[in-house]
Amino acid sequence: MTKPSTKGARSMDALDKDIRRLRTKARLLEEQIDVNFTYLQEHSGSMFVRSLLPRKIEGEAMTGIQLLDTLIQNERLQAVLLRLADKLAVRLGDGLNWVIDRVFKK
Repeated sequence: MTKPSTKGARSMDALDKDIRRLRTKARLLEEQIDVNFTYLQEHSGSMFVRSLLPRKIEGEAMTGIQLLDTLIQNERLQAVLLRLADKLAVRLGDGLNWVIDRVFKK
C-alpha cells in the first residue's frame, strides 16, 4: 500500500517545477541579452556616426554652406566615416575592457 502524498510534498514539487522553469527562463533571457549586447558592440560606431550625420529634407540645405552640405551627403564619405567609427568603437571597447580587467582584478 502506498502512502498518500501530503500537501507539503505537493507544494515542494510545485516549487521545484517553478524553480526549474524560472532557471530556464533566466538562461534564455541571459542569452538574449548577450545577443543584444554583441549587436550593440558591433554597430555602436555606425549608430553614433549616423546620429551625427543629418538627413537632408527635400529641397532644404542642412548647414547653409554648399561645400559642407555636399560633403555630408556624399555616400562614400559617409561609408568611410561609418567604418572609422566602427573601428574606433572596437578600440574603445578593448581599452575599456583592459581598464576594467586592471581595476577589478579577480
